Amino acid sequence: MARGMLIGGGVLALVSGLTAAVLAAIVIVAETPEAHVERYLTALADDDLLAAAELAGLDPGTELPLGDEGTPTTVRVVTAQGRSEGRVAVTSVYGSDSDAATVIFLLEPDTRLLGVIPQWRFVSAPVARIPVGVDNHDTVRVAGRTVTTPGPGATREVAAFIPARVSVTNAEPFLEAPARVIRPRAIDPAPVILQAQPSERLVREVQRQVTELLDLCAEQSVLQPAGCPFGRVIDDDRVLNRPSWSRTDEPSVVLTRTANAGRFGLEAAATMQVEAEVQSLFDGSVTRLVDAVPAELMGIVVLGPDGPIVTVYP
Repeated sequence: MARGMLIGGGVLALVSGLTAAVLAAIVIVAETPEAHVERYLTALADDDLLAAAELAGLDPGTELPLGDEGTPTTVRVVTAQGRSEGRVAVTSVYGSDSDAATVIFLLEPDTRLLGVIPQWRFVSAPVARIPVGVDNHDTVRVAGRTVTTPGPGATREVAAFIPARVSVTNAEPFLEAPARVIRPRAIDPAPVILQAQPSERLVREVQRQVTELLDLCAEQSVLQPAGCPFGRVIDDDRVLNRPSWSRTDEPSVVLTRTANAGRFGLEAAATMQVEAEVQSLFDGSVTRLVDAVPAELMGIVVLGPDGPIVTVYP
């Protein structure tokens, strides 16, 4: 009986020894700062944003930051260096062949699992708050989502996992702006503000409105149409009938940036033609006046919620 108990105890001791060895292997191989960073980056590369959020240390229910728009082909931990207070700085490379980013993550010890297995956490959640905007409008698209800012030239923060690839593009068809693509490496990256210029569509729309204005002015049968950027002065003749106006070409339109965000300067020109019967005050002869008169106007263009608003200076 004693011998049997001894054999059983030996088996129990052997099993306990194997369990301890396996546990030690898990502790040594799996639970390291490098492994934590690698799991986080792998989740980000796999678009598993829930797992990335958990590994990043975000509270449950937190709105998920933006993920990676690209197709990462490189997920690699390079080095780990000890810092003060038991912290470890882990350097990693993440991204595609063309835009891989080198990022340093700072980790610190977390509560041990089962009181034995070391755990690690990011000192600060690897989430960037990126201020985005466009200088001449209040909407941009970030990773395909429309973002509205407080106004032209102002910014609004969007959250993105570090170092996810994030694109910032123009959302306004009446403007043109080069897109920006970034991989944030820090929690507080520099603002991304697009530089917008008038698009050909905006020029055509403003030209249409200017044309309507000139054609409306041409309906006035007077030499000096009220509130219009053209007119004809006659000093030595008397007008015998009601003058008629017509437009002879399409207006040329030039839009320029101004110091005021969201406003473009307007310069436009066209040629108008006036016809009238006039009598000379000198000899009484009657002739038909047909004259080309330049129409030149200046103003501002503002992009409103329903499209461009053209204001012409008096």
